[in-house]
Amino acid sequence: MRVTTGLALTAVAWVSAGCSGVPLTAGADYEPGYDFAQYTSFTWDDPDPRPTGDPRLDGNPFFVHRLHAAIHWELSMRGIVEHASGPALSVHHHVSVRDRVEVFEADRAAGYTSEYGEGTQVIQYEEGTFLVDIADARTNAVLWRGWAQLDVTRALDDPDVMKEQIDQSIAKMFESFPIPAGGMPPTEGR
Repeated sequence: MRVTTGLALTAVAWVSAGCSGVPLTAGADYEPGYDFAQYTSFTWDDPDPRPTGDPRLDGNPFFVHRLHAAIHWELSMRGIVEHASGPALSVHHHVSVRDRVEVFEADRAAGYTSEYGEGTQVIQYEEGTFLVDIADARTNAVLWRGWAQLDVTRALDDPDVMKEQIDQSIAKMFESFPIPAGGMPPTEGR
């Protein structure tokens, strides 16, 4: 009974917050016990030739700049700085966008109601997925993979929302990076 109430409240929170889909989810995977402290520099891998699934992002230099700035910030907060000659790490990213549909229905037989009206509620949105791979530059072996998924419907039409969502997504996935953020922040902001 509480689970159903929680799900209904979560759906209400999504709509009242101006979002039409899923909340931000993020995580990462890596080999536990691996010594990430040995790495202090990175460079960008070749751009991903695959399309994102949305023409507003494909080939968009402003989007790539925002994404790079967010990743650069998170790495620099961990003592890993960009260095093109002789980098220890190579950073690769991919983004995809796809249409999604979520269906919510209050269990009226159990006495629950919905603020959305009678019957089943269908919410359509554009789901964005960010993937970041960090590899050893010498061996090309992937050492860490981070991911984030969220509703990017508003972000696709608003550069300020896009920057905010990129920053939040990258920060959330880097919470799972083996080196915690710390030390002195870099002199340049994101």
